[in-house]
Amino acid sequence: MNKYLLGENEFDKFYDLYLYSFNRQDSEQRRRVFKERYDHSLVYGIMNRGKLGSGLFSIPLEVNFHGVDYKMNGIGDVMSAPEFGGHGGAGTLMNEALFDMYKNHVTLSYLAPFSFGYYRQFGFEQAFDHTQIEIKNTDLPRIKNASHGYVERIAIKDIPDELKKLYLDNNNQGGVNRAKWWWDHMLDKHSDYRAALAYDDDNVLIGYLIYYDQDQTFYIHEWINLNPLSRQLLAKFVIKHQSIFLSFVYESADPDFKADILENPYSANLKVTPYMMARIVDLEDFLKRYPIQVNSLEKIYFKVKDTLEWNDHTWALTINDGKVELSNADGEGADLELTIQTLTKAMFGYRDLNSLADYGLVKGDLTKIKHLSKVFVSEKPQLIDYF
Repeated sequence: MNKYLLGENEFDKFYDLYLYSFNRQDSEQRRRVFKERYDHSLVYGIMNRGKLGSGLFSIPLEVNFHGVDYKMNGIGDVMSAPEFGGHGGAGTLMNEALFDMYKNHVTLSYLAPFSFGYYRQFGFEQAFDHTQIEIKNTDLPRIKNASHGYVERIAIKDIPDELKKLYLDNNNQGGVNRAKWWWDHMLDKHSDYRAALAYDDDNVLIGYLIYYDQDQTFYIHEWINLNPLSRQLLAKFVIKHQSIFLSFVYESADPDFKADILENPYSANLKVTPYMMARIVDLEDFLKRYPIQVNSLEKIYFKVKDTLEWNDHTWALTINDGKVELSNADGEGADLELTIQTLTKAMFGYRDLNSLADYGLVKGDLTKIKHLSKVFVSEKPQLIDYF
């Protein structure tokens, strides 16, 4: 067992460090929600003179990446007490957590950065963006009443299993496959949220939105539609709050919000914001099960620079009849070279290899770069969850 892993009897120390490090106030709900995460995570900590000096969560989850399920550990609450900061404690725990992930056959890791530069040194890279749209109540578009279907409004604690299945069926771009405990954790954490459910005339759930309000703003947290009818029903539901709230905000996991579909695109204040980072922990597993976009590829040698020794190799990649053949090719001349961070961007579809080569982040044979780029998905990933 890793010497940095904390046990159940050290929860209070970890929770106290969290409250102090992030300037949070203790409450019954906060403690309960934090304990839920603690009980389902690998919890790392370093003791310093009898006190917990640094800590972090490594949360075992699973993600769906274009139809392929991968184990993913979310890193959260990376912290150090100020009197112990600057001595590499958090960095030591990050490296230990990554080593344990590999040992436990975890392929990927996500985190929300306080500093992109800090986490890049551990192999993480920007992979997820959000698009935020804000519209004043006086600028909301006109939506006709739907002639079919209906909307049901419920408290977040009452969301049905069919909503959870609808989310799961539409989560295929790198988002979390929410396990029961994760759903329960989210609902407890956001107990003040509400949900609106869109049904067709046959009482089949065709869409939903999860929302909350703060001050005089209506916030849409999550919105899934199966067809135009659900979009019409739920959009009309939102607009019917026009007299209650001054502004409406939707933070979408889709970095391309498609503002052109609005009647007046100028009515919306749109901005794309960086959201979370990703890290390939086990490159061999990620690539061998990857949803490749071509059926054949002549052998390419690519050298990956990584602080994780099991990824830091020259690799030989061939694709025959849709089957990936990947092997260690150390000692062979590489057709191209790149870092694990750059490869993460390309494999996640965040930016293709050709573009990355234009910025000098991939070096080598431009033809080989072009061929390898076609192997990877081109759609940007989407992630709603936060940890």
